[in-house]
Amino acid sequence: MSDSVTPFFHRADGECPAVVICMSGTGSNAEVLLKSISGKIASFRVAVIFTDNPDCAASRLGKEFNVPVECLDIRKFYSDNGEENIKLDSDRKRELREQWSEKVWQILQPYQVDFAIFAGFVPLNSLPEKLPCLNVHPGDLTIETDGKRRYVGLHYKPVELALTDGRKYLRSSVIIVQSLKDGGDNEVDSGPLLGVSAPVAVDLEGKSAEQLKNIAASRTAPPYKDCLRQIAEKNIETLKRSGDHVVLPAVTAVFAGGKYGYDENGNLYLADDSGKWNPIKTVEYAPDGSSKIIAPEKKQKRSRNFLMRYLKYLYVKIIRTDGSPDYAARGWALGMFIGCVVPIFCQLIIAIPLSFVIRGSKIGAALGTFITTPVTAPFIYPVVIWVGNKVVRGNLSAEASQKLLDVFNDPALSFTEKWGAFADLGADLAIAFFAGGLLWAAIMTPLTYFGVRHLVIRYRKIREKILNKARKTA
Repeated sequence: MSDSVTPFFHRADGECPAVVICMSGTGSNAEVLLKSISGKIASFRVAVIFTDNPDCAASRLGKEFNVPVECLDIRKFYSDNGEENIKLDSDRKRELREQWSEKVWQILQPYQVDFAIFAGFVPLNSLPEKLPCLNVHPGDLTIETDGKRRYVGLHYKPVELALTDGRKYLRSSVIIVQSLKDGGDNEVDSGPLLGVSAPVAVDLEGKSAEQLKNIAASRTAPPYKDCLRQIAEKNIETLKRSGDHVVLPAVTAVFAGGKYGYDENGNLYLADDSGKWNPIKTVEYAPDGSSKIIAPEKKQKRSRNFLMRYLKYLYVKIIRTDGSPDYAARGWALGMFIGCVVPIFCQLIIAIPLSFVIRGSKIGAALGTFITTPVTAPFIYPVVIWVGNKVVRGNLSAEASQKLLDVFNDPALSFTEKWGAFADLGADLAIAFFAGGLLWAAIMTPLTYFGVRHLVIRYRKIREKILNKARKTA
C-alpha cells in the first residue's frame, strides 16, 4: 500500500465490515443490496436497516432478510418540536435536523456499523460526520459546467435537467456523501465519485428537449404534474433498474474491501488485485458485471516547446505579411490596442472592421488581439483592473476581476447577454477596466507598431540580399 494514498475505509482486523442501510421509500435499492449478499461470502454484512419513515418497506425487508430494523420518524420529530414540515428553510429547522441526526447516531451505535449506505434515503443529515456514507444519485456526476458538477440536487432535479439539456443518456452515480453544513442539497453531491453506471438511454416519448425546456420555464409553483415530470418519472424508474441496481452493489462491495483511496490533494485512487493504487476519475460498472476505469483528465500544460512553436508562428506571420511595413505594423498595432482595451468576447468583431478603416493588415489585427485570451486573461485582467482602480482612485475589492472573468468565460451567455452582464457589474469596474486597459495600450501599441515595422523591414532586407547573391551566382 502506498504511503501517499489513504483508504476511505479499511478494517485492520480483517473482519467483515458491518453496514447500515438507510432508506425512506419502496426499498428497491436496499432489496437489491440485500439480495447481492444473501447466501454468499460477501465483503460486507448488513447489521441493521434504518428508516425515517415508519410506513416504508423497511419492516418487510427486515423480516425477509432477517435484519434488525430501526426507525426514527423525522416528520413526527419535527411535529413534536412545533414545526409543520421538515424543510431546511430556517435556523430552527436546521438545528432540529442536527438533533435528529444525533439521535439517529445514538440508535446506530450499538450495532457498531463501519459505514452507511443511503439507498433512497431522503433526509439530509449529519451522519457523514460520524462515518463514511455512500449514496446512489440519479445523475451523471462526471459531467461538469465551469468546473462544477451539473446534475446535482434532490429528487427529480438532476434527471429533469438532463432531459431539458438534450442528453441522450443518463447515469446513476455513487458518491461519498459530504457533511451537511448549511442545508444546501448541492453540497452533499460534491463528494468523491466512486462509480457510475453504464449509460442508460433516454426516452423523451416523442417530445424534444426544447419542448421540455419550455415546460420547465413555464412552471410557477410545485407540485408539478406536467409532461416533463411524467417523462422524468419514467426515466428515473428505468435508470433505477439499469443504473442504481447495478452500480450501488458493485461499488459497495469494492468500497468494503478497502480498495478506494485518496491522496493529500483529494485525488481518487483504486487499488488493483496486487494492492497497487491507480489514479482514477471514477469507475463505470456494467450490467454484465464488468467494470472499466475512467481515467482522470490530464491537465493540459503549455510546455516550453509549445510556447516556442507558437511564438515562431506569430513571427512568421509578421515578417511574411503582404503589403508595406507600415500596412503590417498598423494592423498588428490595432490588434494589440483592441486586445488591451476591449473585452475578449468581442475583440475580433471590432478589430477586423477597423483594420479596413485604418488600411492595416487584417491578419495582424486578428492575431494581435490574442494578447488576451481565455488562457492569458486570468493573469492580465486582475493587473489591469488593479492598475485602473489606482488610476481612477476607485474602491474595488480584490474579487472584482474574478467577477469579470466569470462573465467573459460563461458559455451559457450570448454576446448581448455578456455585454449586459458586464454592465451589471457596475460603472466602477467598467471604468477601472478601461482605464487600466488604456494605460496598458499606451505602452504596448507603439511598441507593437515599431517592433513589427522593424521586423518586416529587416526580413525583407535579408531576403533581398539572399536573392541578389543568388542572381550573381547564377
